[in-house]
Amino acid sequence: MTYLYGDSTESGLSSNFLELLRDALDFAVVVLEADESIGKGRDEIARLRAEADEELARLDAFEAFVADAIARAEKGAEGSPTALCAGSVSELLEGSRHATSDAVRGKLAADVAAIEAQEAATRATCHEALAAFLAPHGPIMTDPFEPTAAASPATQRIALLDSGVYHATLAGRATFGVDWVFGLHVPAGNLWSEPVRLERIAEHVEIKTPQVTGWLNKEVKVRPQRLERHVVTELETDGVRTRVKLRLEGPAESGFDLAIDRSTGAPSMKAVRIGPSDDTAAGAFDLDEADVATLLGIVDKIVEAGAELEIATLGVASFEGVPFREAAVFAPVVDRLVAELAPIVHAIALRSLTPTELVLRRALSDDRREEFFVTKATLREKFEGLSPPLRAHFDALALTDTTPSPQGPTAPSASRREIHSSRPPPSSKSPQKNEAFVEAVKKIMMVLKSGRTDEGYAQYADLLSSSSFGEYRPDEQRQALKLLLLAKAPESRSDEVMRAYKIALARIQALVDTHADPADYEMLGVAHVQLDDRAAASNAFQIALKLERARNPSSDLCASLGRRLAQISPPPPP
Repeated sequence: MTYLYGDSTESGLSSNFLELLRDALDFAVVVLEADESIGKGRDEIARLRAEADEELARLDAFEAFVADAIARAEKGAEGSPTALCAGSVSELLEGSRHATSDAVRGKLAADVAAIEAQEAATRATCHEALAAFLAPHGPIMTDPFEPTAAASPATQRIALLDSGVYHATLAGRATFGVDWVFGLHVPAGNLWSEPVRLERIAEHVEIKTPQVTGWLNKEVKVRPQRLERHVVTELETDGVRTRVKLRLEGPAESGFDLAIDRSTGAPSMKAVRIGPSDDTAAGAFDLDEADVATLLGIVDKIVEAGAELEIATLGVASFEGVPFREAAVFAPVVDRLVAELAPIVHAIALRSLTPTELVLRRALSDDRREEFFVTKATLREKFEGLSPPLRAHFDALALTDTTPSPQGPTAPSASRREIHSSRPPPSSKSPQKNEAFVEAVKKIMMVLKSGRTDEGYAQYADLLSSSSFGEYRPDEQRQALKLLLLAKAPESRSDEVMRAYKIALARIQALVDTHADPADYEMLGVAHVQLDDRAAASNAFQIALKLERARNPSSDLCASLGRRLAQISPPPPP
């Protein structure tokens, strides 16, 4: 379906750009507010550190002054009551100075941890805002208006895990420079809800393949082979090129790899037989036309079933090679996005029949038109609450009401409908801050900083086991779990420490079950390591590594997981 401009001329748009523009502005406002919030937090950390350094310097000077006064004072002979008193005062002075220094550093660490936790929550909000924008528009934003060098089709990948379930993702690169990977949910009853054996698709699947024949004089001949018992272990498709892996169940790697190319005219297919290293029939081979048609019919069915999968959670997202939520600032993302949208906005404004609106039309039957519009004032309201420097990022859109109406014939009449109001994601300017969570984390950090390990881990256990912890945002839960699981493990293996790890294991398992995030699996593995369950830890790290490699094989997380697996692997035999 194509859309028309407001004057009923062709636009080249295949989706309702006005909805995309509306949601893009919601996203942009969230991340620009985040830049402001994160900047203030870091300024506050610098101020707190400077104050702490000043206080510690003043404390050292005070101790030196008092110590010098004690040294210069008349104390009488060594061992005299006055000399003994001076010694006691000196000891008290040194002890008090150490205790006060520790208190200053502990408070600084707790305050910094609270600000960093708030920054993590703000960044999580930005990640959620990006997910809310890309979920409906990500595939469109790979090519929203006209082909560009930065655009590429979205790629769906479905892979069978050792657990017998499929892990599915949709990955793409938006034209404004964000690479993204969404996890996909397999609906109940979908073909991919259980291992896809070809017998579930067709009763009889037979193709001619190279096979080793003969008992004594083995040779390779092309003979018919049944494929019903083969399982689809992997599918990758971008709508033009498709790869499929078919494997027989069993320990040996045996089956076929298919590659379909629909980029030019009739689809072409390449096939590779997979087998053990001593299988002389393994390798690429030619398919006859009838077998190509048979396999294309099967591939079309599994691709159609894959198209029914539902976008679930945004996993990895990056901008210019940097994980999105770790970006130093988010403003460059907004600038790139606005630069992509601006030419389209200008074209729509020029061809809308009123200077106060952006209008698109869609042809209906009987030469009728359906018209969609949004007022420029409605769009401006989204960012007018920002400070002037932040508002300037939207100047290129020119959402003023001064565009002259085009001259020319009046467009055919149409039924008018304003695009529905958006429900923007939570603002990162004032994210939902859980004061109880922040205070609990600050208290634990101060206790651990003072060296009271068992007491600190007992407080960790109380926090994680509380009924309110389950009501915290997932990223708040992760923040607390990271502070426990990814910090240097204590030497103590006391009941308090082990209890904290056991409760952490249950909490991170709940996150894994819900989100299946590789970073969560890493923490799950660490919890198992601390509880001396190396087999479970290895399994968690392996799952995390498989999921992360599917997203970004060169990521820091892949390297970290590789090191963790190496550390828990049994030593080689002597």
